[in-house]
Amino acid sequence: MSGISFNGVGSGLPVNDIIKATVQAESAPLKRLQNDKQFFNSQISALGQLSSRLGSLRSAMLDLRGMDKFQVLAADSGNEKLFTSTADHLAGAKAGNYSIEVLAEARNYRHVSESLSKTATYDGELTFLDANNDPLLDTNGNAITIDTTGKTLDQIRSAINNHADLSGKVSANLVNENDTQGRLVINSQVSGEKGRITAEFTNVDLADKDDDLSTKATDNLDARIKIDGIEASSSTNNFSNVISGVSINITPGAMNEASQTSTLQIQRDDDTIKDNIDAFVKAYNDVIIHLNEAKKGSLYGDSTTRDVEAQMRDILYTPTQSKDGDPEKTQQNMLALMGIEMQVNRNYDPENPDSQNGTLKIDREKLTEALNNDFDRVALTIGGSSFLDDDQPDGYAQRFADMAQRLTTTTSEDGQIRKGLLEIRREGLRSEVNRIDDRIESTNMRLDLLEQRLYRQFNAIEGMIANLNSTGNFIGQQLAGLPGYSRPSR
Repeated sequence: MSGISFNGVGSGLPVNDIIKATVQAESAPLKRLQNDKQFFNSQISALGQLSSRLGSLRSAMLDLRGMDKFQVLAADSGNEKLFTSTADHLAGAKAGNYSIEVLAEARNYRHVSESLSKTATYDGELTFLDANNDPLLDTNGNAITIDTTGKTLDQIRSAINNHADLSGKVSANLVNENDTQGRLVINSQVSGEKGRITAEFTNVDLADKDDDLSTKATDNLDARIKIDGIEASSSTNNFSNVISGVSINITPGAMNEASQTSTLQIQRDDDTIKDNIDAFVKAYNDVIIHLNEAKKGSLYGDSTTRDVEAQMRDILYTPTQSKDGDPEKTQQNMLALMGIEMQVNRNYDPENPDSQNGTLKIDREKLTEALNNDFDRVALTIGGSSFLDDDQPDGYAQRFADMAQRLTTTTSEDGQIRKGLLEIRREGLRSEVNRIDDRIESTNMRLDLLEQRLYRQFNAIEGMIANLNSTGNFIGQQLAGLPGYSRPSR
């Protein structure tokens, strides 16, 4: 409002109160507009939260989509102090049992000098050869050499470690035997035979050593294991795809164990499968719980919530088609028959998600029984088709993912943004809020003008009254000066 004030000095009227009451009466539509704006904003927020929960549902569904998501495997080592293992079904791993014997850990090749004076200097040249006896080359393609003229053992060590082209390939240490004597140790940084690097030092004898400085280096630095009696080697302690899709990692210190033989068991990973199903149920329930709350608040009576609920119920109550199309088999492909059941509780407690009407609950015993007795049916019913196999029918995961995508805004692989039904609805509400903002602005302008006009009008009235009073006083004074005039009593 304009902030003008007027006291009604001439008329004696409570002008400010009159104008304030008049403007307030005229501002009743403004209050309604502000209430409408608040209501629409609460709907926009509630739909945004619903969209977020549907996005989480879609992510959980994509993690379960396809039969391959139910073929996850666990690799269990009989002794993790010997080795650990992982299995990837997508890389070809299959269930099975194996006997693993660790024969050797991967080692790094090293040279150790004879015992030398730490204060003397050693004139000469240090060169390096790779596993094929070819010179190590610098970035310019030249053989790497280190001139040791005038350098002590410690200075030679620093020259090796500070050489940029030797970084990650060779390192050097100085073993101090006593105050005056020491040994130069040159290490290959890459393990196994592939990492063997030979150092040649003119005028200084470098003996071949492995990890034990007092032991002559062996010809084989590779890690070695036996799998069911078949020997395999690796330049590192990791054996990848020696068994298809399986990685075996020798544990450092394995050769110190009393026995170097143990078992490897690769089997279906039911724990991971159940975790994925738990994630699906949680994401589904988050949507339902939000809908239950929103229906009592800003989305009360809103058609959007009814539409989302109807779509989710339709998917839940429609069994996935059997691969061979058999109607009797299709009727068995229901989540409820696998231990994933809908709760019906009309008097649910908002503080207790387990009591929420329409949420899912997992019967652990029934789910475990279904996985053990008819695993393929569970996998097909939930996982359904895979991007690797388009011949399989869609499962619950794909259908829920498709539903969530229709409702929410997603970005395609080529960067195209696709607006879902909820975002389109939110845009409509935002447009309505913008229109209300325009009406609020115009209403405020109209009320300001009304207030200013009223003050001008009352100001004019007060001026007229003041003039009349002044004229009356003047006439009274003139009359009082006439002979025989007597002022009328009041």
